[in-house]
Amino acid sequence: MALPEPTSSTSRVMLVLRVLAGVVAGISAIVFLFAVWMVVSSRTGLDDRDVHGYGLIFGTVFAVVAGLVTTVALPLAVSPRRRTRTAGVSLAVFAAIIVLLVITVVTA
Repeated sequence: MALPEPTSSTSRVMLVLRVLAGVVAGISAIVFLFAVWMVVSSRTGLDDRDVHGYGLIFGTVFAVVAGLVTTVALPLAVSPRRRTRTAGVSLAVFAAIIVLLVITVVTA
């Protein structure tokens, strides 16, 4: 028995939801990259204004939250047949970067 074809309104709604997920993933990815840069610049001394280490602490917290939003939203923005691979890759990249950020904070 063949599955019924999706109606045009259903496919339009799914397209709008995928575009919305892509926008959310893009914005949160920008915040994530900014937070990672804040931690790296604070740790390496590129930013001389962070003498107390608040960039390390708050940058790591912002990176965890923004990275988690990116990791969840990014697979929803791709086609359904590629979601599993996208979710796996984004989760692996997120986990690796967060582990490195936590190591950076702990060894500071």
